Parts: sequence; C-alpha cells; structure tokens
Amino acid sequence: MDLHAVCCSLLLLSCTGVCFGQELLLPERINKAVGENVVITPIHIPDPPHAFIIWRCNETFIVIGSAVGIIIQPPYTHRVILDPTTLALELRSLTESDTGRYSLIVATLTTPFKGETSLQVFGPPSNVIVVPSKTELVEFRSTVSLVCSASGSSLSFIWLNGSSEVRAGERVQLTDNNSSLTITSVIRYDTGPYQCEASNIISKAMSPPLKLTIYYVPENVAVEADPVRPFYSSGSNLTLTCSAESNPAAEFQWAVNGTELGEMGQELRLSNIQSSQSGNYTCMAHNNQSLNYSKSEPISVTVLEIISGAVLTGPTVDLIEDVSSATLNCNVSGTIYSAEWRKDNQKLSARGNIIFSNDNRSVMISPVRRRDSGEYKCTFSNPISSDTATYRMTVNFGPDNVKIDGPFAVEEGNKLTLSCRTESTPNASYKWMFNGTVPEVNTAVFTVEQVTFMHTGNYTCMASNPVTGRNASASHVLEVKEKGSMGGGRDSLSAQAITGIGSGVLLGVAGIAGLIFYFIKCIERSLRPISTC
Repeated sequence: MDLHAVCCSLLLLSCTGVCFGQELLLPERINKAVGENVVITPIHIPDPPHAFIIWRCNETFIVIGSAVGIIIQPPYTHRVILDPTTLALELRSLTESDTGRYSLIVATLTTPFKGETSLQVFGPPSNVIVVPSKTELVEFRSTVSLVCSASGSSLSFIWLNGSSEVRAGERVQLTDNNSSLTITSVIRYDTGPYQCEASNIISKAMSPPLKLTIYYVPENVAVEADPVRPFYSSGSNLTLTCSAESNPAAEFQWAVNGTELGEMGQELRLSNIQSSQSGNYTCMAHNNQSLNYSKSEPISVTVLEIISGAVLTGPTVDLIEDVSSATLNCNVSGTIYSAEWRKDNQKLSARGNIIFSNDNRSVMISPVRRRDSGEYKCTFSNPISSDTATYRMTVNFGPDNVKIDGPFAVEEGNKLTLSCRTESTPNASYKWMFNGTVPEVNTAVFTVEQVTFMHTGNYTCMASNPVTGRNASASHVLEVKEKGSMGGGRDSLSAQAITGIGSGVLLGVAGIAGLIFYFIKCIERSLRPISTC
C-alpha cells in the first residue's frame, strides 16, 4: 500500500468512524519529565493481520505503518521507535511540547480500532528566586510584596518563613496561585528569612533565603549594674550598662534624678564614687526612626560612706550624785543609718533622767545617780559598716548608811574589834572617836588587844568622802565587864562563837537521840527468845 492509498484510507476512517472497544486499550495517563524517554505500550491490541497502524499526537501524525513499511513523520525522525509486534511507541528526549493526547489506530482486514491516552511532560522547577518590592521597611507603616519567579511547568508554590509555612491571615495575602506574598503593616518579627518552594509532580526547588530589614524605635530600654549591690561603699567602682531592642542600633544618653549628665554611650562608668553621686539613674535611647527618647526604668544607686573613727567622750570633772549632770557625745565619720547605746552590755533606753538627742549622737543624764556608773558604748552602723566607742563613767556618792559591827560587851582582858562600813564612791576615809576624844585610828577597823574598864564607853565612826565633801557617822556603846562575869553571856561572844556553840548543841542532841534509839532496839530484841544485844 503506497502513501496515497494510506491517506485515502485515513480519509475513509475519518468519514465512517473508528470502533472503540476492548480490542485496543492504552494506559490511562502518563507523566514524564523533560529529557526522559517514554514507551506507550498498548494493553490490548486486535489480533493480526493488521492492514495498517497509525500513531498521532493530537492532530499530528507520528508513525504510519502498513504491510509495505513504516513511515516516521518529521519532527519525530530519530526520536521515535515502533515495536511492530506490540505496537509500542517509544518517544525519546521528551520536551514540554510533547504533552498532548496520543492515539493509536489499528485497522484489521475488516474493522478499524482506536485507543487513546494522555502524556504530560513536566519541566522541573528551576531558577527559583524571590523578588521583593523593597527590602527596607518601617514597622507598622510599610507593606511589602514578594513574588516567586521560577521556570518549569504546572508549578505550585509554598512560602516559608524560617522553617514555618506562611499561611494567609489578617496581614498576609497569597495570590496568583500562591506565587505572590503580600504583608501589610509589617512588624519587627516579619524579617524572615523567606523562601519560596516551587514544585510539580516531578520535583521541587527552593529559592535562596531573603531577609527583610525592618526598622523600629527603641523599646524595652533597661539598665543593669555591675556589680549588683543594694549599697555601694564610697571609693568603689560601678558600671551601668544600657540595652534596648532597636533597629537601627540605638544611641544612649544618661541622667540622674532627671538631670542629664551629658554622658553618651551604652556604658556609664562611675569610678571612685562618693555619696553625692547617689540617686536614680536612667538611660534614654533613640535612633533615626524615633522622634522622642525611650526611657528606662530608674535604677537606684546608693553610696554610703564607711563608718569609722568613733570616739565617745564624757565629763572630765568628778560627778556627784543628785548634783551633777553628764552628757556623753559620740563622734563618728560616715553615713549613719542607725545608732545604739548600751550600758554594761545592756541596751540603754530613755527614761527619767536619761535623754537622747534627736540624732542619737549624744545622751544627757541629769541628775546622775549611782546606778548610772558603768561602761557605756555607742555603736553607729549602716548596711556596709559599723564602729563602736567606749566610755566608763563614775558617779561619786556617799558616805551613806554608816554601820559599826562588833560586840556590845566584852570581859576585861579580851580583845576588842570594831569594824566600820559605809556605801561610798570613792571609798570613804575613816576616823574614830571614843567618848569624845579622837584616838589615832584612821582605818575602818578599831582594835584593842586587851581591854580594860577604861575602854567602856561610846565609840563613834566618822566616814568622809573627799570628792562629794560629805560626812556621816555611827555610834556603838561598849561595856567592859569583870573577867568571868559574863559566864559565856551572849553579849560577850562573837557571832562565830555563838555559831560554834549552836552547832555543838545540835551535835549533842543528835548523839543523845542516837543512844536512845540504840537502847530501844536492844530492849525490843530482849523480848525475843534469843537476845542479840
């Protein structure tokens, strides 16, 4: 059959129609990538002999075959192979233009049959890039559009912000088959990086990341101190550091108690700080996107002078009870937070004759009393230091309550001892008088080794205090009796003798009681059959 006859047959087929049925079946749909080869193999073909066969794509003839030969039509020359047995069509080096409806017509001696399938040739995505409308934006004021440009066929698009997929929302719109991303009223967290993923059924490709620059005014301005302490000692060093969320980077100024220091920079270094530099420090930040300064919360810096050189001073003259007044002054250097006074290690509080000054630096005692004698301490402190000073105060008093200890009667020839005592500071000096005469005795003890009847009479002890200028006395009447006349009388016995006699009597009574108890036991035993007494 020549080409003319084949063409006539094709014309006849187009006029009379072709049978579709189970006699000729092709695969339903075939997907391939550009550059690959495809073999379209019929699932079922009519039994031979075949008068002729025809392969075509859409309306373009690819292969025409008959008993006389096979004709491959341009532009398929060198790209197509037909298997004469299975009638499979192999198409090599596919391009996107090979996409279409493929049909196979097989004519037997009696009936023509036709089968169809589709071939989709996909170009792999490539050259994927993100094209922004602009890359420098201002927070809350700018809108940006990102367009995904890519080569390839039947592409789908997905947007990523970092590792998260971008989805449409209140400020985010996706258009043009998701190839365009628009963000309105950008915020600082919209910087990206953004990537576009282009894909089809064959493969996918990712664009390089794109990062946006979003400018915003300084926020969250904060100050930190190094070292961090509630109080700083004078002479120490301190560094304050300011930080802020800002783009572009913020510039900083410093103020204390609302007054600008004229210091610029992120750090404020305070060296050898003094108490005059105490205050509330703030940092003010701004950039070229802000009209005003953003201010930090104040950080308190308290500098304390170390307490030292405590000295406690008091009266330099003698103090006399109920006459003198005393003022104790405590002088100290440094920043004072608290003051405490103690006397003899007990807390000293204001009372009757004790008055504290408003600043607690002094104590006035008026008038002084003997109980006010003792060791005084003043302690001044602050949170970083303290110092203590000591002063001993003596209150002079007396003499008071002069008393004479000794017997009221003594036998002739015995020793006489009289002792004088009194309450006095400083210690009192003593003089004795006997019946109005002044013997040469200037001690607290008056002694006569052997008394005679001449020693009977009135003994007077006179006590005097050279500081207070006061004097006091006591009298004692003594009777000297004949030797042996007192018969151990109480008046002639000393307290020690009386005590000794009492102890002897008690021991004697105890001994007699023991003997009585012993004899009673013996009598009780004698009543028994066998005596053990």
